[in-house]
Amino acid sequence: MKIICAGFPKTGTKSMAKALRQLGYTVYDLEEHIDLHMDKFVDFMDGVTNSAELMAAYKDVDVCVDQPACTMWLTFFKHFPDAKVILMERESSDVWFNSYSKMFLYNIEKHRVWYQDLLPYLSRTHARFAKLCQQCFIRSTASRGIFWDKQPWSAECWKYQYEMHNAAVRHLVPEQQLLIFKTGEGWQRLCQFLDKPVPDAPFPRENVAGQTGNVMDQLQEFKTQTKINEEVRRSVIISGASIVAAIAVSAVILLRNKIW
Repeated sequence: MKIICAGFPKTGTKSMAKALRQLGYTVYDLEEHIDLHMDKFVDFMDGVTNSAELMAAYKDVDVCVDQPACTMWLTFFKHFPDAKVILMERESSDVWFNSYSKMFLYNIEKHRVWYQDLLPYLSRTHARFAKLCQQCFIRSTASRGIFWDKQPWSAECWKYQYEMHNAAVRHLVPEQQLLIFKTGEGWQRLCQFLDKPVPDAPFPRENVAGQTGNVMDQLQEFKTQTKINEEVRRSVIISGASIVAAIAVSAVILLRNKIW
């Protein structure tokens, strides 16, 4: 592990991931965390395993960014103490809260299904995914809940968590290993920090809130979501067949009783 991106979601994580890929690094972002190592994260967070097994999966990865890695940045840093740390920040905690909450509202409006509460019973993969999402939500907002549930949100709790997280990174990472990167800043200081030449291309601007193709839209195409959809379809078919079979058996029993 060469670089740990400790910035919270909606601090330019997708832009940073793309920028670091352009600089030649192997980057594990939200998609890789979920599709490749979701079970390892859940087992660690549930206390089934310690962090050693999870960190072993990242030893040959250059960069980690976004949830759940960003809120576990210190665990990564303890295992990879020579890594550089990039803390991406918004202009203020108010700006960050507005952007983060809008992302969840977009997901609720566009992607929440009417049978959402049944999904953990229809798909084992979704049940595991929901566990991980709840942990990520708690770690990034200091609030209970999950990002697809309609619920009251405490702006104070969310902003408190953001500010405490950033303060911890600033305090615990040695100055020579830390870059504080402001969203929209561009290539210059990043490339200087990493000792890389500045690319000719403009700095990426990804996952703009409210625009089609943002991370909540992309999530629907993850392999994990495809697996969830397949498990749900299978469960519905099995449940439907069971109900039909039960009705048929009941009808036969009633018919026999009438005949006899």
